[in-house]
Amino acid sequence: MQRNELDRYGASEVGNVLIGGAGLKDLMINRVLKYFGMSLPFEENLYMLKGKELENLGFREFVKAHGDNIDILYKNKYANGVDKYNYFKKMGSAESLVGSTIDGWFINNAGDLELLEIKNSDSHYMSSAIAEYNKNRNFLSSKYFFKYYVQAQMQLACTGLEYCNLFFLIDAAPVNCKIKRNEDLISKVFEFVNKCELEIINLKKDIYSKYREEYLMAHNFNEETFIKLVEDLVERSDFYNSGVEFDWAKEFVEYVDCVDLEIRDNQAAENLACDLMEIDSIQKELNRIQNENKKREKPYKDRLKMLIYNITNTCPLIEQLNYRFGEFVFTLDPKKRAISDRLRGLLPTSGALFFLSNIAFANTVSVPM
Repeated sequence: MQRNELDRYGASEVGNVLIGGAGLKDLMINRVLKYFGMSLPFEENLYMLKGKELENLGFREFVKAHGDNIDILYKNKYANGVDKYNYFKKMGSAESLVGSTIDGWFINNAGDLELLEIKNSDSHYMSSAIAEYNKNRNFLSSKYFFKYYVQAQMQLACTGLEYCNLFFLIDAAPVNCKIKRNEDLISKVFEFVNKCELEIINLKKDIYSKYREEYLMAHNFNEETFIKLVEDLVERSDFYNSGVEFDWAKEFVEYVDCVDLEIRDNQAAENLACDLMEIDSIQKELNRIQNENKKREKPYKDRLKMLIYNITNTCPLIEQLNYRFGEFVFTLDPKKRAISDRLRGLLPTSGALFFLSNIAFANTVSVPM
């Protein structure tokens, strides 16, 4: 509700500007629709609801883990769950395009203010990215962690503070990532936000000049049809299409803390450069092959999805239970990431099977039909 009333990008949305994909498309569509007093239908998903419900747990766990360094902790929410304050700062003489709410902030033992942003995740990839960031400050190993990192930098830009604590409720124990404000990275991010907003402005003008009579002034105005028009224009826009191929990791790698490697022996330095170039070339070729394989795999995966759906729709199987059906033994696990693993062990014990129309198979567990 609050975000819809503001004419700024939310700090949590800015990562979508850089990463592209469905998140960027929805963001751009909503920015255009807001100009005409509309928005995409919004419904809170389970992930959002879990985040809200676990926020108080996050505060308690953060105090438990870092209470020795906290003098006073403030929550940025009223008792009814509504955010108290939205923060934004001018960028030079201009109003900022980005605004931010925060989960909370605290005064540390040195008397300095720090931000607190609580995140909830069940992702193995996020666990790995968090561990890597805390070891070597690399924020580029996962696009999802990168989005959170950019959100933290935007929150620091909007509040003027130096540090933001990204506190993750993940795995068996919570983990904190302390993010330091990076002015150069913030400036770079705002460049992309400005480019995105310029595209939005052009789309608004385009709609008003070319489609005003046909859509906006029509007596039988249909909001769904208008939203479809906006979606089509966004998908054909230059900024959205540039995001499809945008290498965000390459664009922001200069902001990762690194140690300069100096090799005095010229031959050794040359050999290292050659080896690194070859590694880079091989990795690119591997990525190309993997992407080609993904295209080849898609029809098979789609067929697997359909067959598994047919089975589970016909037979309400119990998850993680071993079934025997004739000469087939299998287990259903729909939570498996790989589609091919969701119905495991579908192994006939003979090469050819012939089923008579009146055949009945004995099962140790009966399935209600």
